[in-house]
Amino acid sequence: MQKLLTVVVAAGLLSACSGRMDGRNALVQPTMAESPRPAQQETYVWARNDGRRMANNPELYRQGQADQARCRAGATRGETLDLSSFTRCMETSGYNRRNS
Repeated sequence: MQKLLTVVVAAGLLSACSGRMDGRNALVQPTMAESPRPAQQETYVWARNDGRRMANNPELYRQGQADQARCRAGATRGETLDLSSFTRCMETSGYNRRNS
């Protein structure tokens, strides 16, 4: 089961969608490198600081999606995401960033 979940999560991470849930119950946030060089993708997840699980709770999942969208909008200048501003906003909103 764990191997299947890993494959499913890996396949999901390869898609263009952001803000998905991963097998560890956290929002997946792929970002592009901030430099003008060719895009390098770094993948990480946002987990709730209060330990409440989002995977089986649609309300918490929607809240996480809304928080992520709000922070992304506030940290985007033109077409560039300011990762440090986005991270600060998510941390202030009660999430912590973990490498996936």
